[in-house]
Amino acid sequence: MIADEVTSPVLPNSPHLPIVITLNPRKKIEAAQIPVKELKIKKEEGKHHGHHKIQLVRYPVTPPPKPVPKFPLNISWHPNTLCFKLEDEPVLIRVWIWNRSKRSIYFNCCGLWDDLARLGASWRCFPRTRIWLPPGLRSKLFVEATPHDVSTIPGAVTYMQIAAGHLRDNVTGYFSIPIVAKFLKYNKPLLSEGE
Repeated sequence: MIADEVTSPVLPNSPHLPIVITLNPRKKIEAAQIPVKELKIKKEEGKHHGHHKIQLVRYPVTPPPKPVPKFPLNISWHPNTLCFKLEDEPVLIRVWIWNRSKRSIYFNCCGLWDDLARLGASWRCFPRTRIWLPPGLRSKLFVEATPHDVSTIPGAVTYMQIAAGHLRDNVTGYFSIPIVAKFLKYNKPLLSEGE
């Protein structure tokens, strides 16, 4: 047979053989069939023990140890939960914060975590500046709530978020102080006559 005579049936003028498509004869492996453990080869020692025998031994895979900070952040505050009963007058609560770490920390108030409490009152946390706190000493923050004329919710639970870190511009941890608010000027919405 001459090379000029062999042409592809797909492309009659092409001097190549036809394209052959074959299926993969291997079984499909599911993710659950793959073992989670490593496989290592263990060779048996001994003079007359089978030199050519190789045995597979499974060793469990252990994750690397998690890093432990040398100076972890540790603060405490009083009161543990800020409770507000809001009717006519603004309410101001002072929060004491202690540094229980071995190093000085910087912290600042980031405001409220959840906006649901803003439906019944206006909230203000101050001072908003960064505060330097040496070990064992305390500082104070203030939370002020001014109730609206009419509240659309009877109460709310929110959190005041505090960012802290050992370096001035590096935040390494967040703390949340729970706030429970009860709005005494809550008016239940009127339902239509058909309901």
